[in-house]
Amino acid sequence: MGESEGKKWYVVRTNARHEKKVYEKILKLGVKAYLPIREELRQWHDRKKKVDVVLTPCVLFVYADKTTALSLPNEMGLKLQFMLDYTNKGRKLMVVPDNQMEDFIAFVGVADDTFRMEDDLLYVKGDKIIVTSGVMKGLTGELVKVGREDRILVRLDGVLACSMVMSSDMFEKIYE
Repeated sequence: MGESEGKKWYVVRTNARHEKKVYEKILKLGVKAYLPIREELRQWHDRKKKVDVVLTPCVLFVYADKTTALSLPNEMGLKLQFMLDYTNKGRKLMVVPDNQMEDFIAFVGVADDTFRMEDDLLYVKGDKIIVTSGVMKGLTGELVKVGREDRILVRLDGVLACSMVMSSDMFEKIYE
């Protein structure tokens, strides 16, 4: 997958349930992208149907040079946001190394019914996080509980602490 110098796998967010449309538009523009999808058999009360399920809700991967990648939302008008990487004391666009992306694509390609995304491993209790959407956007805090009910904690040491329930797509981990 290391086809060209300067091309990288960028991680982008889309609006909920818009992943497939954004993915198709990116491909129509001639830019390589990856959206992990798996066909599953779903059952309703009156029928069964095979449906394509997006394995990474609100997230897809774009393989391009930085200029091309940044032109997608700016010049092409696609509704997407680049995820940021807070490692090494800075905010850079999140990039997945080519070898990790190749492994991920291969893994998803052979996945069966035992496959599942491990969301609980992304965040652990005590992680420093920043809110990326909603009325609390920009707020930093600590993750208090992981699982069914993710809670962000804001603490004034020795004075008070308060917490709020948030879905995991509303915040990102801050790496120090």
